[in-house]
Amino acid sequence: MYLLTAGSYSSHEFIQTVRGLGKKPMHLICGVRQDARKYLYNGDSLNASQLKTVLKNEGNEKRCRKRNIRYFEVLVDYEGIGQVKLFFCRFPYQKKWRLFLSTDTTLSLLSMMEIYSIRWTIEVFFKETKQHLKLGTCQSRDFDAQIAHITTCYLLFILLAYFRRVNAYDSLDGLFIEIKDELIEKNVAERLWELFDDLLQVVITSIVDILEFRNSVEYEI
Repeated sequence: MYLLTAGSYSSHEFIQTVRGLGKKPMHLICGVRQDARKYLYNGDSLNASQLKTVLKNEGNEKRCRKRNIRYFEVLVDYEGIGQVKLFFCRFPYQKKWRLFLSTDTTLSLLSMMEIYSIRWTIEVFFKETKQHLKLGTCQSRDFDAQIAHITTCYLLFILLAYFRRVNAYDSLDGLFIEIKDELIEKNVAERLWELFDDLLQVVITSIVDILEFRNSVEYEI
């Protein structure tokens, strides 16, 4: 299990806290700011800029052909956390090097990037729920009302995402344009029930199709 974070949440204290949780703490993959924090490499305590210079001088630059990324990867000791793997990456058409940290030292660059890219789907989720379902706009001061608001938004998003998938919509935007007037006019209970009824019809139709296929000559063959 991995915790994925942006650079603004990758302080030394945060990483140390995450790695200290539970008997078998989760691994963390994050973007890291190239600030004054120190890493121990070959007996020297170096910040990110100094470490990158050393790696360049050692001539250990690599290239990921699949992503067209130039990079350095290095194992270092991070005070109070232990051994971590750092990736200095230069992406296509970018001049600046970005730094990523993984507490799972077995990961290659490609594996790390594939896992880290999952974070983008979370960003899209929050963007769409805020834009279309008004997540975070509840003005009630009651804690239960806030929980109900968030839960309803999440449930509605799940139903819309599934409806979008089975009906081959390209995006939630396209689906929302068609149904937004109805969503605005009806209360939450009516919205959820009608969506559930539509989804139920899809499931029933799929089951009927499967049963018909099982009773067909093609299935027996």
